[in-house]
Amino acid sequence: MSNCFIILAAGESKRFNSKIPKPYHFYKGKPLIQHSINKALNCKKFNKIIVVINKKHLKFIKNLKLKNIKIVIGGKTRAESAYKALKSIQKNSVSKVFIHDAARPGIDHDIINKLIISSKNNGKAIKI
Repeated sequence: MSNCFIILAAGESKRFNSKIPKPYHFYKGKPLIQHSINKALNCKKFNKIIVVINKKHLKFIKNLKLKNIKIVIGGKTRAESAYKALKSIQKNSVSKVFIHDAARPGIDHDIINKLIISSKNNGKAIKI
């Protein structure tokens, strides 16, 4: 079974009111988005990790020097960004997809494991 973890970070961060977009602001010593990426990588439950970004933020994502992470340019809305990520894996044999918001670094291994178990038992899972 192949699991894919999608991190949505394509927003414009207009309400954040900073020259640095929210996903790239430092929190506890590293960019906010790096916390989510690291948790997805470290739990070793995902065959594919995708980060969906705003094309205006390419310089920020390049500074992270990510390896084995697919970068997808997002759309005008969150839904369009998620759709573009899903389209990018259409030809892969992915059985489960987990979508996470980069602005919420509080996800942990326990939550990820509960979501994976719930998706196995129920065919779907959601964390609000």
